[in-house]
Amino acid sequence: MRFIDSTDFEKLLKKLSAEGELFVPVKEEDTGKLHMRRVESFPLPDGTVFDGFRAVETLKGFAQHLRFEVAQYPSEEKDELKPEDSFPGYVIVGAKGCDLKAMELVDSVQAEGDYIDPFYKIRRDRMLVIASDCSECSESCFCNLTGSNPWPEKGYDLAIAKVASGFLVEEGSERGAGIIEENGGLFSEVREGLEKTRDENRKKVLSQLKANNKSYPESAEVTEPLRKMLNDEIWTEEASRCVECGACTNICPTCYCFLLFDQKDGEQYKRIMSWDSCQVSGYSRMAGMGTPRPRLSDRVKHRFYHKYDYLPLSHNAVFCTGCGRCIDACSASIDMREVFSKVVTKATR
Repeated sequence: MRFIDSTDFEKLLKKLSAEGELFVPVKEEDTGKLHMRRVESFPLPDGTVFDGFRAVETLKGFAQHLRFEVAQYPSEEKDELKPEDSFPGYVIVGAKGCDLKAMELVDSVQAEGDYIDPFYKIRRDRMLVIASDCSECSESCFCNLTGSNPWPEKGYDLAIAKVASGFLVEEGSERGAGIIEENGGLFSEVREGLEKTRDENRKKVLSQLKANNKSYPESAEVTEPLRKMLNDEIWTEEASRCVECGACTNICPTCYCFLLFDQKDGEQYKRIMSWDSCQVSGYSRMAGMGTPRPRLSDRVKHRFYHKYDYLPLSHNAVFCTGCGRCIDACSASIDMREVFSKVVTKATR
């Protein structure tokens, strides 16, 4: 572990910006929310915040772009575009523990096993991540219920924790260790008491999280009750509020579904990949207009079961990290924690 003061940390980021597009969290004055912004020049933008809690945007959007071209045809060359020629590297600062865990989960689907998305993988391979501790939590945060903590535990190159006039820095990869070694003049030994300050800050945030979520079940308590409630009327009740906008899946850091479609471009065609949502009626529609999920209640139910039942069976993990973005984004005020409270209560009567 090393220490770096705020001025030297900005110097480090300026140097690292040569390795790819640099993004930092910036607080908007009108909403108080953090948004990831690309740094075009230095000094860093006003409102740059490295602690706080997670930004509105997820890391998913860096690895799986909202919409992009994957192929052109007919062509004398290979129809498939070369992903290594298409995407720059990224330097992302301020990623939180919930998003690091989310990327680990999505990696297991998109970048591991027999079927690898080459576009996703090249972006992940070129992503330098400097994570940071949460210094507070929002009312919607519930990472503690999913077995995580509000600080980086793995999945980063470097991790920072705000203390005094700078940051404690930990390496999490060979690349991160190399950065510290190459920029040794910017770092110093950790002064006595700083690590204790960091640990006390962490305990404070975790305590607040636990207080906020004390009435909700942990993820480990949810899967079995869900299986008992597959045909319960609770899903019709929840769907009666849903407006089918898809905000919950689009903002979710572990949703990875996409749509492929063709678009004419002069004498050629482009194949486009775009995010898709299991909450909209056309998502599961097949040839002949048939669909296995014709009712909105089927689609609302699917989101909960996919993350807390189907993926635990196929990938041995709940695909929810408790970031709370779906709660913030839902115009119908559907709170996943409250739904699970109803499920567990009803299933265990």
